[in-house]
Amino acid sequence: MKIIFLICGLLLTHLESAGQNNLTLFSFLSNADKEEFVSFQRQKLYYFNSLSYDLPFIEKLEFRTETNDFHLRNQEYLIRVTPNSFKNIKAQKQYQQSIQYMTEMELETALNTALKERYDLMVNFIYLKEILEVKNKQNKLLNDKVILLKRSVALINFDVIELIEATHEAHENLRDIKELENSIFTVERTIQRMQKSDKPISVKMELLPSIKDLKSIIAAIDPNIQMKHPSLEVHSAQLYNNMLEHEMESSKSKFSVGYVQAKYGYDSNESFREVFSLGIGFDVPLKRSSSTELNNLKIDILETQSQFKSLIFNLNKKAFALRQKLNNQIENYELIALQLEQGQAEFVLKEYQKIAETSPHALLKLRENTLKLELLLYESQYQIMLTYINYLDIIGLLSEKPLKNYLSNNLAVLSN
Repeated sequence: MKIIFLICGLLLTHLESAGQNNLTLFSFLSNADKEEFVSFQRQKLYYFNSLSYDLPFIEKLEFRTETNDFHLRNQEYLIRVTPNSFKNIKAQKQYQQSIQYMTEMELETALNTALKERYDLMVNFIYLKEILEVKNKQNKLLNDKVILLKRSVALINFDVIELIEATHEAHENLRDIKELENSIFTVERTIQRMQKSDKPISVKMELLPSIKDLKSIIAAIDPNIQMKHPSLEVHSAQLYNNMLEHEMESSKSKFSVGYVQAKYGYDSNESFREVFSLGIGFDVPLKRSSSTELNNLKIDILETQSQFKSLIFNLNKKAFALRQKLNNQIENYELIALQLEQGQAEFVLKEYQKIAETSPHALLKLRENTLKLELLLYESQYQIMLTYINYLDIIGLLSEKPLKNYLSNNLAVLSN
């Protein structure tokens, strides 16, 4: 009895380790933040956060001394302080915070791009394999059809055109299979290289969202939702930065305190009040050479505003078009699924057998029609999934925190 338990334990351990040796959909999506360009943005953000761009209250401190008529005892001393205005200090701090926020959004944009790429790769891998499976079934059936037609050459009702068409269809289907195999191999190797692993890819089909699940997910998304794509936040932060740069440059041409100084000239024959003095200097605004810089900054603001508005318009337009496309694709899928359900070959044959003797040719024809509908069904589901991921990307949900696995039926959380 102990031996049986030991054997069962070893088998379970083997199965568990075998499962761990597979590359899963969840692990592939979870490692999107390890992409090189995402890591670069993270390092860039860390670097900016470690720096201090705060303007000091004192911009420059000068100490001067000089002799009077080369008499060392008659030495003069001067301290001059060049201050930063409170307005400039505040603007610089806002600018620094905006730069940091923009860098954060650039990191989010990079992560969004990495996730979109990985989602597309997984959708391609999953559904191209499903399509290949149906194509292999068709290949077997078409070969059987060609063999059957060749055996029917001596029959009166033999149609040579049908044999030629069947042979051509079988050859065309075989070419499709080879192309699909190459595409799947390319996608698989791309996924493994990105994951830095040669483990086989394992996807549990029962955990993928069904079309019914997708309808529920899409219905829960408000079509008038405010766009959350991180690229919008990057443009918004860039616009704010340009406005702050313009404000800081503009402040340089305004009337302001230039310096404050204290002067002491030693003379034993004079009192302290007579040899000590305070002074202040002002920057008087005149026509400055920086007017060109101000004009350029103003143009940058206008260009960024235009780009920001165009991006919002284009994203909204794409989101609307993709949602409509999704609805149309789902309706088409449901129609194909209904046709497949109503035209199952097994059911038709059972009914047909009640009234007549079933010929092998009729059996092949019914099976052929069923496989064509199955192929259409998987191709339709494939396109729906690609559109679905594209829609989530456009409205900014792919990288929304917490990250979710949108290729799972329960939208499992990938990370916080």
